[in-house]
Amino acid sequence: MSVLCPPTSYLPPIAKIASFSVTQLLDALTYLQSLYHPEVRGSRRKRAQAPTFNGGENLCPRHEDDTQFQAIRSDAFERSYSIRWLTALIARLEVWQDLSYSGEVSLNLGTPETIFSHTEMIVQQAASLLAICAGVAAAGMITWNFIFSSIDGQRRVEAQLTDIPLNNDDYGSVGAQTWGGACVLAEMVMEDPERFGLDFPPDGPESHRLNILELGAGTGLVSIVVTKLLETLPSFNHRQVSVVATDFHPSVLANLRSNVNANVPSTHNQTTSTHSITTHFLDWSSFSAPPPPDYLSYPFDVVFGADIVYEVQHAAWIKDCLKGLVRRPSDSAISPAVFHLVIPLRPTHAFESSTVESVFLNACDVDPNDDVDLVILSKESITCDAHGDYTRGQGLGEDVQYVYYKIGWSTNARL
Repeated sequence: MSVLCPPTSYLPPIAKIASFSVTQLLDALTYLQSLYHPEVRGSRRKRAQAPTFNGGENLCPRHEDDTQFQAIRSDAFERSYSIRWLTALIARLEVWQDLSYSGEVSLNLGTPETIFSHTEMIVQQAASLLAICAGVAAAGMITWNFIFSSIDGQRRVEAQLTDIPLNNDDYGSVGAQTWGGACVLAEMVMEDPERFGLDFPPDGPESHRLNILELGAGTGLVSIVVTKLLETLPSFNHRQVSVVATDFHPSVLANLRSNVNANVPSTHNQTTSTHSITTHFLDWSSFSAPPPPDYLSYPFDVVFGADIVYEVQHAAWIKDCLKGLVRRPSDSAISPAVFHLVIPLRPTHAFESSTVESVFLNACDVDPNDDVDLVILSKESITCDAHGDYTRGQGLGEDVQYVYYKIGWSTNARL
């Protein structure tokens, strides 16, 4: 049985830091990263060949039971030791950096030029971890730095998001934290914008304003990534785009606005003269009560939702909202409007997840004589590693399963 070692056992002794190689120091930092600032759980899709980790050998792999992991993370003594270790490492690295130009050091770090490049990288990682261990993360606030790239590497989007503590007395505050479903959906959009109606050939319908909505936006990852992505696509250089990110819980909505402002700091969130992103309140349960607010009064071409079905009534509420928000087929001859939904298949919420397919029929099951309705156009299963790179290959055998639904108006029904 594998055992997760605490920092006092795993980290190189403070007095002997100088005798350890770059690879060993980077492995130590990766260990602390996995302990105090792990990846969003279930956010890394499985590929045909999993990425490899270039750090040193993991002498103490993570235990299959997260209980031990959480116990070490919450141990005040171990956190204090980690802070002292990081402080000592940074101080020693700064000395190495000062001496590197004079050639007065002789370590396993290579030439003076190599020393400088490694120390810069290690100092940055160590300083970031030090802030996490000693700062707001200890109080329940975490800052995530996300980087998404297109498959060909030509486009790159960065987003920095803040998660705030959950209100344990109010289940509606779950959007205060970034969940794996949002990471998966954002990554998929970046890899293939055209699949999500976000890219067109040069002769495409550029005159049409693109209205984008996110339901249950939470920390805002999907909306922010979509907004930044559209800035990089030539087909949207002169096209009007409106991104509307919505949520319900007051603290979640306030954090959403803060994240949007931090990532799109232009005046009134105008990214360009034709692109904008705004945040707004939306209560699914009462949306059908007319009239809709102005920011929801125009039909939406693309709607996103990530991990937003966790109560029995959510799917039905969402469908009622979409009926009044999604552009209908008769509105235009351009590409049909689509709702892109990604939900995790949690054993604890199996029934709630199943309501999606009971509320939205499959397109092939729709009677052509029925009125037009919102139906499931396609369904795709997605498998993600439950944990990040540090635990990859340790025999955990734990995956997170998602389903990606593409939902739109039935095209074979009566308009």
